[in-house]
Amino acid sequence: MVTKKEIVEKRKSLAQLASKSGTFFKGDKRVRTPRLCVVCGRPLSSLILHENKYIVIQTHTRYYLNDMFKLDVCADINSCYRTLTKKGEMENVDG
Repeated sequence: MVTKKEIVEKRKSLAQLASKSGTFFKGDKRVRTPRLCVVCGRPLSSLILHENKYIVIQTHTRYYLNDMFKLDVCADINSCYRTLTKKGEMENVDG
């Protein structure tokens, strides 16, 4: 079980460790692979079967930690809260 404070700290530490970041908006077609939020596990991109291409289904930020590691996080923290609550992984404690 995670709390809102822990989620905020995870997202803050990712932003501080990243050398650069980029934002991808819903409907963007510049993705080539499936993407998941590293905080809540929500899918951020989806495969269009008849075109065999990926499309962004949730606005997110990609953090580049170095040349090898790229991590994706939902742009809106409330999206992470909502997803973790639905999964039953978040405590209902304010703060």
